[in-house]
Amino acid sequence: MDGKRAMRTENALNRSRRRPALLVFAVLTLLCAAGLARMGWWQLDRATAKQLLLDGVDKAAAAPLVSLSDLDLSGVEARFRAVAVEGEFLSDRQVLLDNQTRAGKPGVRVYVPLRLADSPRSLLIDRGWLAWPDRALPPPTITLPAGRQPLEGVLLDPPGAGLRLGEAPTGEWPLLVTGIDLDEIERHLGEPLLDLVLEDRAAPRAQTVRAQMLPPERHRGYALQWFGLSLTLLIIYGVLAWRSLRAPPAGQPDSTHP
Repeated sequence: MDGKRAMRTENALNRSRRRPALLVFAVLTLLCAAGLARMGWWQLDRATAKQLLLDGVDKAAAAPLVSLSDLDLSGVEARFRAVAVEGEFLSDRQVLLDNQTRAGKPGVRVYVPLRLADSPRSLLIDRGWLAWPDRALPPPTITLPAGRQPLEGVLLDPPGAGLRLGEAPTGEWPLLVTGIDLDEIERHLGEPLLDLVLEDRAAPRAQTVRAQMLPPERHRGYALQWFGLSLTLLIIYGVLAWRSLRAPPAGQPDSTHP
């Protein structure tokens, strides 16, 4: 009887010695699980933002045109509005958004400032994708008509900044960038810009930004994977911690089995 009591006492002491280590691993596990879950929430945020973009553009495609001068461009109601504008392309001031691929081919997306006829600010116009397979050659540009041009399109937020590789733009035109930073482009352009970009409403879908982005369903699938990894990590820790607390000390038989 005394031997069993001593064994139970020793087992209790061993468990108490394991608890600090288990607590440390619990904190680490919770941090890792929280990080994985945060990635899941980030993917859900991306899915929501892209769904709003798709819904807004589809709605604008069938909406009546309004003049850009009739909109309050300081408010959010200008986003996803179908507008008619007139202005002159600054064809020697093209902005090339780098790291844009199509069917596995590298290229750039071209944005050109349009000096508006009825506004002191210019508007960036999305002119589509161009291939740039050989970086030893100068970057591609597009040919634009001269003089005042009428355009119809949808106002969108500029593409977000991506991972910046190498040095910042040098100011030479065409301006090669990894994200559409309107403040930076304004600084190089020397003219104020509207806070939105215009996507040509008549452009084929294959030429639009939407053709190259992951659909919302893919982001939701990635979110489910991240949440699954987070839950799996917690379950693994729970099982290992339970076994550690129940395990007898080394060299002693397991009292839970005959």
